[in-house]
Amino acid sequence: MKSIWLVNPYGPIEGENWRDYSFNQFGKYLSENGYKVVWWTSNFAHHFKKFRSTGWKDIQVNNNYTIRLVPTTSYKKNMSFGRFIKDIVFAYNAYQGFCKHNKPDIIISADTPLTMSYPSFSFAKKNNVPIIYDQMDLWPEFIENAVGKKLGNFLHALFYPIYSSRRRNYNKLDGVVALGKNYLKKTFEISASLQSKPHALIYNGIDVEGFRSKMLNEVDVVGLPKTKSPNEVWCIFAGTLGPSYDIQAILECANKLDKDEEYKQIFKFVIAGSGPLEEVVKENSLRVNNLYYVGKLLPEQLIPIYNLCDIGLAAYSEMSNVDMPDKFYDYTAAGLAIINSLNGEIQEYIDKYMVGAMYTPGQFESLTAAILKTVEKNVLEQMKNNSYKLAKSFDKKVQSNKLVEVIKKVLNETKEVGTT
Repeated sequence: MKSIWLVNPYGPIEGENWRDYSFNQFGKYLSENGYKVVWWTSNFAHHFKKFRSTGWKDIQVNNNYTIRLVPTTSYKKNMSFGRFIKDIVFAYNAYQGFCKHNKPDIIISADTPLTMSYPSFSFAKKNNVPIIYDQMDLWPEFIENAVGKKLGNFLHALFYPIYSSRRRNYNKLDGVVALGKNYLKKTFEISASLQSKPHALIYNGIDVEGFRSKMLNEVDVVGLPKTKSPNEVWCIFAGTLGPSYDIQAILECANKLDKDEEYKQIFKFVIAGSGPLEEVVKENSLRVNNLYYVGKLLPEQLIPIYNLCDIGLAAYSEMSNVDMPDKFYDYTAAGLAIINSLNGEIQEYIDKYMVGAMYTPGQFESLTAAILKTVEKNVLEQMKNNSYKLAKSFDKKVQSNKLVEVIKKVLNETKEVGTT
């Protein structure tokens, strides 16, 4: 039985009430398909901002899958110096932990470029262990985009050592996977050699059938109707209420349609989540009749709401560089038409499979027009049907099996090199 280390300090672990994370999906799927898996992750939960343990701790998910909690520091805000310190502490402690265990047959890493080459790249190189990198986002590019052009240019120069380290590390990779087509393309731009090495596009899929079975549960959320009228069209946004999302456009759109005599009895808006704009959303929900703010919900509470909805809002601000958001998989699993503001890969799926419409981020008039477009000439039902059918492509078993194939290729290639 081959042993695999997954290394990623981020993401909800088994048993936490959050959408199943890709690394946890990988851990369970690989362990059920002939591999011994250890996922090294932080003992501080990024999503919940609380500690999972007081120090090192192993959580046995099944006989072949262990989640190993690495001691780190904490932080309160995602964009903060405290988070930077936490990443450094994780890298140091994880590397020390690596050295106390038998080396694995292969490492799959999502190390942040901020830590230069620690812990995974350094350990893999020193111990001759093949390594696959999972390109889950574009960092530090995201930080540069978020702060604006002038400061972004300054940060780009400041991040030069990080870019250089990332290029060196990628040149030494044995394989690469990415959760978006443009992310995978970016790895090839960083290191052209990766195009000839095992690679795959692996979306952060979900258990489609499991999701749909939960949709059938009764809606039990305070302040939200449990049923809807046949002529109503419900739109939902579920996610972080922060600057990366186009929350203000949703609020203005809801307000506009609420004042329109033709549409105010038709369109309802549901917002679920928490974040910096939570109070603004809450205040708007108190004075706009067609807007419901349901707060931060557990999956068991949120998923049944999708059964009442018709349109999923993939509403992102201009600063976002997300390629394929998790919302897309949830919305297709629920069979919702999708109104989207991103220009990346999600737009290609929306256009090709006719599952929704596009709008310009930051412009509530554009969002309103896109929503109204879906109710013309029975377009909405066709979009919903197309979306429902498309969801199977993103099932977690389909996606996780791609990783198995990359692992097999890497192990076979490294074995061949070792015998020549």
